[in-house]
Amino acid sequence: MAPNRSSLGSTLAAGLALAAVWSFAPRREVDDLSFVGSSVQPPQVREHKVALNGVDKAMKDRINSVEKTGKLTDAMRLVAAAKVRRAQDGVKKSRPFSEELTSMIKGIVKKLKGSGMEAELPMLRVPEKVTQVGILMVTSNRGLCGGYNAFIVKKAKARIQTLNDQGIVPKLIVIGNKGKMALTQRMYDVNFNYTGTFFDFPDTLKANLVSNIGDAVRNLFLSGEVDKVEVVSAKFFNLVKNEPTIRTMLPLTPTGIEDPGDETFTLTSEDGKLKVEKEKVKSTKAKEIENDVIFDQTPDVILNSMLPLYLNSQLLSILFDSQASELSSRMTAMKAATDNAKEVKKKLLRIFHKKRQASITAEIAEISAGALSMEDGDKSAGPPLGLFDNEETAGEDFLKELESGDVPDSPPMPEGPEDRMELFSLQKQGKYTEMM
Repeated sequence: MAPNRSSLGSTLAAGLALAAVWSFAPRREVDDLSFVGSSVQPPQVREHKVALNGVDKAMKDRINSVEKTGKLTDAMRLVAAAKVRRAQDGVKKSRPFSEELTSMIKGIVKKLKGSGMEAELPMLRVPEKVTQVGILMVTSNRGLCGGYNAFIVKKAKARIQTLNDQGIVPKLIVIGNKGKMALTQRMYDVNFNYTGTFFDFPDTLKANLVSNIGDAVRNLFLSGEVDKVEVVSAKFFNLVKNEPTIRTMLPLTPTGIEDPGDETFTLTSEDGKLKVEKEKVKSTKAKEIENDVIFDQTPDVILNSMLPLYLNSQLLSILFDSQASELSSRMTAMKAATDNAKEVKKKLLRIFHKKRQASITAEIAEISAGALSMEDGDKSAGPPLGLFDNEETAGEDFLKELESGDVPDSPPMPEGPEDRMELFSLQKQGKYTEMM
């Protein structure tokens, strides 16, 4: 009974020891797919040590990058063309109101000509001497439009420098983020007073924005802070030409109230290319007011209420002109960028193909050299073993050659000059070492 108990105890102790070892042993995580008896094995990623097809990946990435840049600039050019058409539609829609308003103002001025009404109309009052000047600088909100903003800032800076030479420090009102940035970056060496009045130049011009700009300009003039208000903006000629110009906004003149160079533009396409057709706008005739017309209010009150509307219409025309100039400059710049991207792509493709062709040629040369070496190689080791030859038969043949004397006991002397043979014979006699 005792031996059975001892064997049972030893068996239990051994089992507990195995269980403890199993619990502390490291276990491998079993995947759902790689269990025992399963034929599905986890995928193994094969790492390529050699570049496939000999392609220069960095060069190919650069070519793709240049190609994408060209597509982006071409898309920006098309978007700018669509916005030019929008500016064109805005000019057409605002033209009837501006013409009717100008005609009415000129008719009233003609009827009351010589009555001295200029003294009663502050917006028509011309000072005897100009001592303070206000400047409205019109720029864009965004760049990527060539030298459009730079030319306007340069024109405004030259005008401010001219006024500084006359002892006048102008006051500035800015439209567009690029103009505001230029105040500290490009116009730091001229004297001017920035009024802090700033307006964004949105993609879509609205009457509310034009009214706010007109109020700021009119208040600056009517308050007596300035005697004259000028506008520095771009004048649109065609899709490849626009020039920065300076125009006097206030005071208004009773006669010749319209812009002498007023004209409209129409963006059309011909043979797949965009072009601009311009039409000269005739001078608006004065509206005929009969003598028996009785004004409900005095003419100066009527004109004082109409002149701000006229000023706003002129500002709207200037903003549309500036917008068309900006968009045409962007179209030109993006067209040049697209052409440059195509040219760079051609050069990179040429280099890429040259490198690829050189790599292929080098591989062909290596293969040809290897094949040639296999054909005309050194066969001094003897012919290959025959069909019935093996290591044992080759050994027996070699022993037979030794016994027959076909194989010399010492290797033959190499061919060479006679002096080497003499030195060898001296060395063999032991005299060469003594000479050394």
